[in-house]
Amino acid sequence: MAAAGLALWLLARTDDPIPPVGHPEFLAPGRYSAIRSDHPEYEALFGLIRTTLFHSKTAFRAPSGFIRSFAAGAAYPQIWLRDAATIIPASRFLYAAPYLRSGLIEHLSRQKPDGGLEDWFDGRGRADKNTTETDQETSAILSAAQITDVIGPKWLGEKVNGATILGRLEQALLFVARARIDEPRGLVKGAHTIDWGDVEMEEPDQRAIYAGLNTHWTAGIYNQGQFYAASLRLAGMLQKTGSADHAAIWKKRAAALRASVDRCLWQESRGFYRIHVHLTPFTHPFDEDAMFAMGGNVEAVLSGLASPDQARRIIETALTRQKEFHLSTISGVLLPPYARGVFKNPVVAEPYEYQNGGQWDWFGGKLLLAMFQNGFAAEAGPKLLEIARKNIANGGLFEWDTPNGAGRGSAFYSGSAGSLARALIEGYYGIGVSDGELTLEPRLGADGGAIHVYLPASSRFVSYDYHFDEERLELTISLAGDGTAKGTIRTLWPRCARDGKPLSFPGKIDVRRDGAAVPYQVEKIGKDTYVCVETDGRHRTLKIRPNTKSSR
Repeated sequence: MAAAGLALWLLARTDDPIPPVGHPEFLAPGRYSAIRSDHPEYEALFGLIRTTLFHSKTAFRAPSGFIRSFAAGAAYPQIWLRDAATIIPASRFLYAAPYLRSGLIEHLSRQKPDGGLEDWFDGRGRADKNTTETDQETSAILSAAQITDVIGPKWLGEKVNGATILGRLEQALLFVARARIDEPRGLVKGAHTIDWGDVEMEEPDQRAIYAGLNTHWTAGIYNQGQFYAASLRLAGMLQKTGSADHAAIWKKRAAALRASVDRCLWQESRGFYRIHVHLTPFTHPFDEDAMFAMGGNVEAVLSGLASPDQARRIIETALTRQKEFHLSTISGVLLPPYARGVFKNPVVAEPYEYQNGGQWDWFGGKLLLAMFQNGFAAEAGPKLLEIARKNIANGGLFEWDTPNGAGRGSAFYSGSAGSLARALIEGYYGIGVSDGELTLEPRLGADGGAIHVYLPASSRFVSYDYHFDEERLELTISLAGDGTAKGTIRTLWPRCARDGKPLSFPGKIDVRRDGAAVPYQVEKIGKDTYVCVETDGRHRTLKIRPNTKSSR
């Protein structure tokens, strides 16, 4: 069966509600998530995301109860903490609450007395931890925060083995603060891996995922971004549940970490964070600081660890490095990679292999989201199309890809699905979830399209149909929802027409909601201009066009 036919067949078998092909009315209420686009590649990519989650979903009984969750991929049947945090941006629009939370609850039920968490568990009762990493506990908190965004904070008070979920989450982050902080520098430490990777330098076999006597310790930008984000998200959950004093402590920790990162890791002359600083006596005979570790740098941008100016320079570096190293997409995770033999383990011993400079949509999707959110929307769209076309050609979402885009590693890789869902739904279509409500920031520019998203865990939906008339320079958004997307809709004004012709913001504009003139604000983020209008999240039509009336 051809790849496209296989994808459609699998899509028809998914157990999340989907509309029929050619669904005529995106604005009608419905228990489904779907998109329409002038770019058929986006629709095909959304199909691959759904197919990947369908193939990765798993269910079995565990000590904490019946588990409904997602494996990391065809080659990784376990429930991994770090992957779970990445999957939720896709699964929240397609699957019910048990698929969001049951895996995390089982992880918390296995928490060690010191607060540490395992890396993974499986249906046979086994569990383990890759101790070269320092992102298991932070990933648990980032998962919990995203779940809270969807279903609210009440679940955080539920008990797991006698302690509340929120209490266990705080103990998990305290474990990192006690066991994995380099006090002289005030930074989070981990083994000398490749940025976010779990394979350390000196071991040639499976021992490479476990810290040991040969471990070289470092403090890398990826772990700092994770800890910074987890501290702030934990503070937010504590604030919502009435623990303002604990929230203040974690905000203070985050602020201190940010100062340490700027002092130790930011490279002003280069415009990006160094991959890591060495904590044990060790130096490479080459300029390691010249390597652009995209994964850690993009975590710094998305977490807010990077300032707006730092974020801009990081994104510009990513765009430049893709051209310089001739990669098929923006997803190259380490440019340049380590030379042959620097790492002893064969999976990363060669340049552009696996974590050593391969293309990973797991992080490329996050970079695209950062571009959409930080004033690079016009540049992000073509890069998203590059990734979509690569995956369509490959017939699915793989764990990683070669420099020319050939799929490698695990098939049906859930991390890729989650990150690309963020880029597509949250970045391009601009639909986010925060504090139980849906937010709208359409960034389609001159493209036409429509989207309908439904949150099965909270029975909420929002949809819109978007059109830009290039002749009249008129933007029309027909919006529908259940009222949960109330607040401000921030709409990107196109920077260029579909034919590539540059467009400038007209300055004076006329904004109408259901035919009546309404107040608006104009916001600039980087290169992008947004028109901001209040909405009640119900069925409304918004029109934005140049104001051609003369005035005296």
